[in-house]
Amino acid sequence: MNQNDYTLLVVEDNISMLKMITNMLTNIGYQNVVTARNGKEAWEKINTPMPRIDLVLSDMIMPEEDGLQLLQRIRTSEEYWNMPFIMVTCVDDLDKIMSVTEEHIDAYLVKPVTEAVLRPKIYSALKKAYDPDPYHRALYLGKKFLRQGRLELAIQSLAEARNLQPGQSATYFHLAQVQEKIGRMDEAEENYKRCKDCSNDLYVNSLDGLARVYRHKGDHAKAMAVLQKAIEISPNSPDRHMDLAVQLSTLGNPDEARSSLATALKLSRKEVQLPDKYIEACLDCGMDAEAEMIMQRNMNSNMEDIILLNQMGIVCRRRKEFDRAKLYYERALQLAPGDESLHSTHAARLVEMKDYHFENAVTLLTMLDKREAAPSA
Repeated sequence: MNQNDYTLLVVEDNISMLKMITNMLTNIGYQNVVTARNGKEAWEKINTPMPRIDLVLSDMIMPEEDGLQLLQRIRTSEEYWNMPFIMVTCVDDLDKIMSVTEEHIDAYLVKPVTEAVLRPKIYSALKKAYDPDPYHRALYLGKKFLRQGRLELAIQSLAEARNLQPGQSATYFHLAQVQEKIGRMDEAEENYKRCKDCSNDLYVNSLDGLARVYRHKGDHAKAMAVLQKAIEISPNSPDRHMDLAVQLSTLGNPDEARSSLATALKLSRKEVQLPDKYIEACLDCGMDAEAEMIMQRNMNSNMEDIILLNQMGIVCRRRKEFDRAKLYYERALQLAPGDESLHSTHAARLVEMKDYHFENAVTLLTMLDKREAAPSA
């Protein structure tokens, strides 16, 4: 490996620390170093074609966008998901460290960093990504095929990785993910358990996987138990608290469910948008005001307003909350009075209620039914 073939991005808001780390990298042979002062600036530089960034060395706590947010951007992107990432921080808070390790980092360094510690960490991260041994090559292909939805190829590559290095937790974890996707839940459960038994960095993720498997099997008590264990270890994931709220609600514990959901909403307050499952969980727990707040957060344009209002109406109809559904549909129709799909769903609500006073909607619904039934020309 030629060190001059790689460009490293150092992300640090403290100027003195930034210069110190940059000088360390130069001293150990890495001449191509790019710098950024926060995660947002770093993401812009990653997306700049020249120079191509090969590894990120980032502080955790920074203004505007921190290291964890930058890491999440990278891991969820289509192009950079496998980019080597090393987190550097003075934070010794276990909760924050667990939040980072769940997103998959190549190394975690506590300040003050020394050249002796930095050198092998960078070398190892670059080698695994750009000059991998047969095991890491097979593992990379398995993860790549999994992301692409090419599940049979993913299984083949991950099985090869398992044969090359039996007992590696990452192999069991990604095999379980594939098996979960194709509905082989017993095998997925077995591999999540194997991962849990031989892993530190993937331990909590494997508990999340087990919770999904148990939910699929209808064993909500087991799902709740493993989620509670995961939260004890890593309590800063809003999705995990939200999932726990759903299990608690299913098992008839509404007060605890609302408490977990409130925690999820508090932890997700920096998120611009939240998935619809948060809205549905709030409605299930009788937290209508919170559901409304999430919907408002998710609205960016009139068209998105209409979509969300329609979704809320459908959710309310499913729960037989017809009066609330009416409010959402009427608000949507004020934005788009000529939208046929809105008239259709509103009419469906009235038909479900056996309320035929909204003549225009019922007429339109009848017309749409006849149109769908008519033979094509």
